[in-house]
Amino acid sequence: MKHYIRFSLMFVFIGMLFSQCQKEIEVDLPDYDRKIVIEGSIENGQPAMVIVSRSVPYFSTLDIDKLMNDVFITNAEVTVTSSTGQTEQLTFTLNPESPIYMAYTGHSLLGEPGKSYTLTVRYDGKEYKSTSMMVEPVRLDSAWLAFRDENDTMPTSRIQLTDRASTHDYYMFRIKVHGKKLHDRLWVTSMPVAFDDATFNGQTVNYEILRANPSALFMAEMSDEEKEEYYRITYRKGDTVYLKTSLMDYDGFQYWSAMTYELAVGQNPFMSPAPVPCNISGENVIGNWTAFASTVDTMYYLDRNGKRRK
Repeated sequence: MKHYIRFSLMFVFIGMLFSQCQKEIEVDLPDYDRKIVIEGSIENGQPAMVIVSRSVPYFSTLDIDKLMNDVFITNAEVTVTSSTGQTEQLTFTLNPESPIYMAYTGHSLLGEPGKSYTLTVRYDGKEYKSTSMMVEPVRLDSAWLAFRDENDTMPTSRIQLTDRASTHDYYMFRIKVHGKKLHDRLWVTSMPVAFDDATFNGQTVNYEILRANPSALFMAEMSDEEKEEYYRITYRKGDTVYLKTSLMDYDGFQYWSAMTYELAVGQNPFMSPAPVPCNISGENVIGNWTAFASTVDTMYYLDRNGKRRK
């Protein structure tokens, strides 16, 4: 019993000793330098879509009022001009293709391969500009649902692609699934988000394309069952799978290639952020403007052996 009391007193003494060694440290964080964020694109046969916003500190608390009144900018002047002289001023309006359901959207000026498109944003006395070239699109040789073995009921998607030998091409693949429980509103990028043909220029290649980067923007409102469906990379019976193959210019590739790392580890606060290139000129601005040349293939999961291509 005496030994027990002696040891107890010793632990109390050590605890008091360490408590006396603690020192409260105050850290003065530097003021956050807010930036203008411009994210826009135009595709062949489609009008331009642009979102203009302000960046926010990492640990900010966001709600719908703060987003609409302090983050998203709704009163900028946004125009797009083609290399042949066509110009259109975009209107801030409802747009189901936008992650926030609203965006500066064009109507009459549609993307055409072989032309370049200049985006101009004027806001608060400042001007921001970027030009992107729309290359010629490419069609896949084939796209299909790939099963691992005869017992597999949850396939992924694969493609066969013959690359053009005469050009240096930069690819992006995106997927939408429309099924019984999952109905993608937005295109979901693959992993990697973008890659070039440096290792297969002019060759025929076979790739697995995974629906790998769905947005976490709506995750807080989802049930566990909805999250399981939303984050799946395989397909279920009854799914219609839309696969978009997009080509872009070098500046667009630099941005989207860097986003591969950000999407993989960007939500981990213990990882160092990678620099993401910006192809928009102007003061204190980040973001990207890309002209995509795209084609879309459709796959249907009828049954394990039934694969229908469109």
